[in-house]
Amino acid sequence: MFRSIQLALVLAFAIPAQVFAQAVDDAVSVDPDVHNVILDNEHFRVFDARASKGAKSPMHTHPPMVLISLGKTRFHMTTPDGKATIFNLNPGEVRWVVDARHSWEVLAGELHAIGVEIKSAQKEGPPPPAPQRKENDSVSADPEAHHLLFENPHVRVFEGRTSHGRKSPMHSHPPTLLVSLDWIRLKLSLPDGKALIHDFSQGQVLWLADGGEHSWEALAGSGRVIAVEVKSATAATAAK
Repeated sequence: MFRSIQLALVLAFAIPAQVFAQAVDDAVSVDPDVHNVILDNEHFRVFDARASKGAKSPMHTHPPMVLISLGKTRFHMTTPDGKATIFNLNPGEVRWVVDARHSWEVLAGELHAIGVEIKSAQKEGPPPPAPQRKENDSVSADPEAHHLLFENPHVRVFEGRTSHGRKSPMHSHPPTLLVSLDWIRLKLSLPDGKALIHDFSQGQVLWLADGGEHSWEALAGSGRVIAVEVKSATAATAAK
């Protein structure tokens, strides 16, 4: 976990060369000025989407993904059959989106969203095996701080929320992608007694490839983090 945190900032901005089939009208290909890829590996592709009032995006597709909104936005959205709807995104809203196809125009607010496209959900065949979680799994060990939002065969998503002075007991995480909604400073303590100070900032994306165990104390700020546990990565780690 200590090594994962140290490497996370580097990984968030380093895009490995990955080969994975994408639709011809894939959002990143059709509208890369809005959908900026910040991380791509064998398990997921992450893009940061930003646009202002009046911006329009042509018809495009999204594979199955976790969509995390950091901004407050209202869209005029049109589907291929010509149907139009008004669609709102609010800060902290998290959705599981399956095979979306649409165009849109921003009517109000500022679009800022993180899309986590899950590659196992794009493949034919069975989903990854159900993970075997440790007894001190974060959601079980401290459910007040780690609140489960939803779970399906490909991901488990929870919201981590805390404020200055709160402590969380020793708990574990499988391979997890973190998206910070606020800023906070945490003191992380590892099972071997080592301690690490880590600052989260709004919009920060961290990939903890090895998961790990820690306890923590919130030293400053008031933090909200969306954690996306990627089950294909958990299965790959277990197979090693």
